[in-house]
Amino acid sequence: MEKVKAFFKWYRQSWLYRFTYYLLAVIILLILIDKIVMPLYVHLGNEIEMPDVIEMNVEEARTELSKQGFQVFVQDSLYDADHPVGTVIEQNPYPYATVKEGRRVYLTISIGEKPIIMPKLFGVSPREAELILETFNLKLNSKSYVFSDIYHEGTVMGQSYPPGQPIKAGSKIDITISLGRLKEDMRIPDLVGKSLHEAKESLKALRLNVGEIAFEERDNILPETVLKQSPKPGEIFKAGDVINLIVSKEKIN
Repeated sequence: MEKVKAFFKWYRQSWLYRFTYYLLAVIILLILIDKIVMPLYVHLGNEIEMPDVIEMNVEEARTELSKQGFQVFVQDSLYDADHPVGTVIEQNPYPYATVKEGRRVYLTISIGEKPIIMPKLFGVSPREAELILETFNLKLNSKSYVFSDIYHEGTVMGQSYPPGQPIKAGSKIDITISLGRLKEDMRIPDLVGKSLHEAKESLKALRLNVGEIAFEERDNILPETVLKQSPKPGEIFKAGDVINLIVSKEKIN
């Protein structure tokens, strides 16, 4: 018995006792953190499922999220051709994630399709203008013709949108084509092969009138293409003269 008492007396005064004491204290502290503190921290506040606000209008999304106690912030805005302006296209946290009430939600909204910058068409041929427009995802619409002392005959001298203006992709562009200088001995232009619309615009610019328009069935020519004209090209004319046209139409079987 004396030996046992002596051992415990020695043990309480040794470094081993202090080491064991501190080790047990650390173990107990870790257990408390793992079993009590961390669960309280993790489960602080109720957890709910994140609503899906993608494809909602930003104001509708803000209202829906605010009703459920979330703090809403618009984080970014991006060009997006598939969603109207002001539509939510991304959210963080993602839809249906389990989150705490009151947390912040970050939204990315659409600012619509990225606009096309209108190219400069002045001084090029109508065909070149059409190719330029196709490159920019734009479409050539109507052509009109006027005399000009500045632009050479057959070049573009006007466009319906000024160069550099942002416009919507797929927009239709009208162009004005120069007939060159107005001469005293103007002659009737060659209209054969032109569309009926182009022929009318050319005659209008020359102050000539369209007379009778007859149609012939053709299966190898686009409808409303000028086949013949009277008077013939090259004859001198006076303002107000009448030009008769024969135009193609689709062949009916």
